[in-house]
Amino acid sequence: MRYFSTLRARFAPHYCIYIGFFLSALITWPILARLEAFEWFHDYSRAHEDWDLDEFAMLIINLTFALLFSVIYQSRRLKRLWRERDALRAQAEISARYDPLTGVFNRRAFKEVLGEAIQRQAADGDSADGARFLALLDLDRFKPVNELHGHSVGDATLVAVKERLVREIGAAGVVARLGSDEFVMLFDASSDARKVERATQRLVYDLAQPIQIGEVMVHVGVSAGLVQIQSNDDVTEVLRRADKALFQARSQGRGLYAWYDETQDQQSRNRTQITADLREAIANGDIKPWYQPIVCSNKNKVRGLEVLARWQHPVRGFVSPDVFVELAEDCGLIGAMGQSILRRACLDARDWDESLTLSFNVSGLQFNDPNLIPSIQEILVETGFPAARLILEVTERSVIDDFEEAGRKIGELKDIGVSIALDDFGTGHSSLACLQRLPFDGLKIDRSFVTDISEQTQNQSIVAGIVTLARGLALEVTAEGIETAEDLAFVRELACEKAQGFLFAKAVPAEQVTALLQSDWAAFGQDAETAQGV
Repeated sequence: MRYFSTLRARFAPHYCIYIGFFLSALITWPILARLEAFEWFHDYSRAHEDWDLDEFAMLIINLTFALLFSVIYQSRRLKRLWRERDALRAQAEISARYDPLTGVFNRRAFKEVLGEAIQRQAADGDSADGARFLALLDLDRFKPVNELHGHSVGDATLVAVKERLVREIGAAGVVARLGSDEFVMLFDASSDARKVERATQRLVYDLAQPIQIGEVMVHVGVSAGLVQIQSNDDVTEVLRRADKALFQARSQGRGLYAWYDETQDQQSRNRTQITADLREAIANGDIKPWYQPIVCSNKNKVRGLEVLARWQHPVRGFVSPDVFVELAEDCGLIGAMGQSILRRACLDARDWDESLTLSFNVSGLQFNDPNLIPSIQEILVETGFPAARLILEVTERSVIDDFEEAGRKIGELKDIGVSIALDDFGTGHSSLACLQRLPFDGLKIDRSFVTDISEQTQNQSIVAGIVTLARGLALEVTAEGIETAEDLAFVRELACEKAQGFLFAKAVPAEQVTALLQSDWAAFGQDAETAQGV
């Protein structure tokens, strides 16, 4: 006990030092550990085991100063890191909202600004004073600038364009860059339609002038689509309408502007929807072949049938071929549709009278398709339909671009046994050249020369000349557009071999062809006037 009392008396004055040492060790542990100071301290203490406590006290004091220094150092370091973090955050915010080249809002930020403007307009109502207008602009000849002068000149051009837009719209408006060469301007609420239109006119004129970039003179232009914002709009709808207006402006030429046209937009939407339905209809085989008879005008007998595409839409009803054939060409579906219809027609006609031919229209895109001949061969083999009974009708537009290639293709088609006829003869600019240079088997006089021919003296001379020409070239002639007894009488006088038109029959589906073929065609030889009801 006495030993412990002596020990306590000896160490009592140093309790505070021990406690300070302990706390300092706890606080400085992470730092010292990081600096690997404890290993040093262990080695150092082993080397100085004979030190007195006052020396330990001095050591603790030194460690305390080291701790304070470390805390101050770490505090300053953290403040610097915080400042750097804030700067990076601010820079990231700028990059996220502003276009790095021009310094104006980017697409993301502009959508936010436009959304806020729509909300304010909704709160104020669609009054004339609170209406907002938007202009979507696209440079007309910007791509050649990059190609000819490099991207540095292109970038400088975009900056120059931005400056002109900002100068025109003023501080109250908003300019943003949405894409490569696409800008948008949001006019302030004080602008009316007339001011917006005049500002756009000035921009169109201004940007049509040369832009000096260093030693290079750059020529660009701009097209613009204008739209008025409604309080019930959303951002996507406003930009969609502006894009439609821009498309309308560009479709009319360069350096123009156009207001959004709801009627045209609705037509465009209908076209888009019909195209989607058409794609599905072709895949499902809903585009069906119908058949119109081609009659031997002097023998009162059906010589063949022309295949015509028909589409009965489940909602829209009957869709005109003038509509969906053009759409099929525009969206690249004409080949698939043509093959589907021809395959179905060959299957239908295979069991009809072997003397009947099958005429099938081939569009320009189909004729120039490298897969045309292999696909026809495949269909003929698959269906078992004789190639000699198939007549392909092509127009002048299909062959006029390259007579040599057209002649080669026609020759290959004739080699497999298919006949080729020139359709719509007389409506093109080089119909005679087509007959001179290409090996056609027949031609079809366009209906515009035949219908009501008894009242068209000039057409009578033209048709008579065509028949004489064809006879001299040993070509079989078909006159289409026969709608009256007088039309039929005239072509019979000319000894035109075949006739086609509503006087005989309109196109009918496959299930009605048998009944059509059993009609009293002899009545046309006795009294064509009474046969119009056939």
